[in-house]
Amino acid sequence: MNAVMVLIAMRVLLLDSRRLAGGKTNGRAAIVTTLRNAGAGLDSFVAYHLAVGFEHIYLFFDDPADPDLPRVAANPRVSAIPCDTALRRAWMSLPGYSDQADFVDVEVMARQLLNVELAMTLARERGLGWLLHIDADELFYPNAESAAQHFAWLEGTGFFDTMTYRNHEAVPERDDIGDFFREVDLFKVPADLRSEPITDEGRKLLQETPQLQPRFFHFYNNGKSAVRLSAPDMQPKDVHAFFRPNGEHAGAQHTQHFILHYACCGFENFWMKYATLGRFSDQWWKKYDIGTLIGPVHLQARDVVASGDREAARDFYRQRIAIEDRPRIDALLACGLLARFPQPRRILEAAGRAGGKLR
Repeated sequence: MNAVMVLIAMRVLLLDSRRLAGGKTNGRAAIVTTLRNAGAGLDSFVAYHLAVGFEHIYLFFDDPADPDLPRVAANPRVSAIPCDTALRRAWMSLPGYSDQADFVDVEVMARQLLNVELAMTLARERGLGWLLHIDADELFYPNAESAAQHFAWLEGTGFFDTMTYRNHEAVPERDDIGDFFREVDLFKVPADLRSEPITDEGRKLLQETPQLQPRFFHFYNNGKSAVRLSAPDMQPKDVHAFFRPNGEHAGAQHTQHFILHYACCGFENFWMKYATLGRFSDQWWKKYDIGTLIGPVHLQARDVVASGDREAARDFYRQRIAIEDRPRIDALLACGLLARFPQPRRILEAAGRAGGKLR
């Protein structure tokens, strides 16, 4: 038995012993998201995550007049919270507010961190055990089990205060995409999650595919995280992770479950994303250089959309984001650089048959 199997066996024994002793575990999990102009995929985002086993969803609407807010607020398993005066007052009571106060009106990630911190309190009050922070263009993919089963197991181990899930980045295959959660299933696979090392043919394909250059992923590649709400003093470290200020917490990375990131899927969604973001700074929090951290595509997309030239923006989308060459896609799939994940579409179709888009 290898070390991994030993660790799994120990965890199972620990969970079984707690059950035999009459202890209760709380694997009930929620999601927190800050959003603006979420578009056609919002109903699917909600329906999918409820279908895979999340107990509740906290949606913080960055635009308090967002037309989607009243509709999703009608769902009893969704808390739809506008960014209004009441929310800003609530932020001021949070331990992390002093670090973000100077940035709340200029840095969306500052508002995200405060919303996550508030959602941790709200979820505890609801009696939930775990909170996952993702964006409205992302899905948690629990592989063969449900999210409820995964978080129940995670809670039962007693080992972890936080868990990080690696992300796969979507590759759109055409311009015209509405609800990307239902229409897109092609993703870039992180190097450390590929089943085989990259071949010489794969390296050549990679170098010859501008949509995969210069860094393969155009956005983040360090995953998103969930936090155990009973762990004392845990706080959001950034939009990707949680931490305890004194450094004493147990965290790990999960390789079987991950985040599917549907970034810029469809030209209209691409245009809306950067039109909404506007002419943001080249730096996050006035000190972290975006181009250095994630590469140039995010900044180049900002500039081409800010120019107002839709045809130039469409050319950029086709040349740097979407891959429409089917033989090339097939070759990239064969090399393990890309993979297809049709399961979210199937889950949404089943959820729709079982009772509509918002359950």
